[in-house]
Amino acid sequence: MNSLSRPFEELLITTVDDGAFFIGDLFQRKYAHAAPGIGNHVVCFYRKDYHHFIPLAYLNFLPHDEVMLVGGGMTDGKTFACMSGDLGDRIRASGGMLYHMLRFGFDHFKGQCEAYFGHAGDKRAYEVDMRAGFEPTKYQYLIGHYHKPVTAERKSYLIDMVNDLGPF
Repeated sequence: MNSLSRPFEELLITTVDDGAFFIGDLFQRKYAHAAPGIGNHVVCFYRKDYHHFIPLAYLNFLPHDEVMLVGGGMTDGKTFACMSGDLGDRIRASGGMLYHMLRFGFDHFKGQCEAYFGHAGDKRAYEVDMRAGFEPTKYQYLIGHYHKPVTAERKSYLIDMVNDLGPF
């Protein structure tokens, strides 16, 4: 088990084969369209009790050539509202749920890509992304995370390649 999969005793971050099965309604509510059917689906579950697991957050890691495109990040405020004790406050104080999910994904998929890229137009998401290890690129909203040594030329190539895709 990945040590980053349990940031708190009541939570489990894991990959699932069918993300839409767990977060389809939430994705529709947040983004007004269907959840992605492709990519690597990372879901964080909150264990309310022994028989009750609730999806708390979602993130998609989509392989593209030599990189992973990271997107679709969201958390469920309704799940935060039903948490017991001060768990929600502890999550926020530790950097937020998407911060923990990014760290999990960066570690979990590190052998499958040269770098990770995101498209961050939201100020709050951008701040979380920077804390998790992303860095800005020369293109507005495009951010990258380089977990392996990469030359300046290669980095520039990867950035341009991903930018040519447009927003994702």
